[in-house]
Amino acid sequence: MQDLQRLTEALQMVFEDVSVVALPPESEDHWQDDAMQVSYEQGGGQVSCVLRRRVKVDGASYGIQMSAPLAGNTLPEDRMTERERELVREDLNRDFLTGAYNRRYVETVFSPRLDEILQAGGQAAAALVSLDEADRLRYAHGQPSLDQIVCTIVNQWKKHYDVPNSRVVCRLHGGILLIVCEGMTAAQLEEEVRQHYASMPCSCIAGTGMMSRVAFTLSIGVAGTSELAEGQRSWENLYHLCDKRLCAAVSSGGNCICARD
Repeated sequence: MQDLQRLTEALQMVFEDVSVVALPPESEDHWQDDAMQVSYEQGGGQVSCVLRRRVKVDGASYGIQMSAPLAGNTLPEDRMTERERELVREDLNRDFLTGAYNRRYVETVFSPRLDEILQAGGQAAAALVSLDEADRLRYAHGQPSLDQIVCTIVNQWKKHYDVPNSRVVCRLHGGILLIVCEGMTAAQLEEEVRQHYASMPCSCIAGTGMMSRVAFTLSIGVAGTSELAEGQRSWENLYHLCDKRLCAAVSSGGNCICARD
């Protein structure tokens, strides 16, 4: 363990963020000692390079993740044209992996607008969608396969909910998606989501090298502002109710939709 600690301390001198996790034995087939997994993530107005590598210490396997922002990946706004600023703002509101809207868009653009609509007497419904057993899929098939699965799921939902400012799909993090629809009740959104999920192909070809078909299931929590008490109809309260129902769906074993308490 002292060797691992010394390695971590040395990496922290170079990278902005370094984390170490113990890996289960079944993950060994998907990590190589002599290979580095590379991905890119967007956040805070910049793009970071993320490196992952497996190391063995005292017979145990550990996954090391290192990240640092790419040099020169930001532009000073005072030297941008208005069109360049618009494109940068749009990029910041998009998830780097899937191209869907991200949490920043929800928090800075969509939710303030939705609160204004709710205060004026309008209504909305939301669904939180979670990929079941994402950690097991990652260990069984590797991070690149998991990324491909997440992209497949997002694209399936975007077929039905991709109308800016009224019906949007956002990737919040990992395998968690958010669907928000203005002018709908929870019952209406639940019926739509059930129909779409029932007809959705819940598998995709994923992997690197020898690719294989990977099956997946989803847990979904649905809620609407009409279920909230007068004076409590806000985006924050709608999200919390939706999250509560997603947790209930996951706790029941997954692969189901929860739309009521």
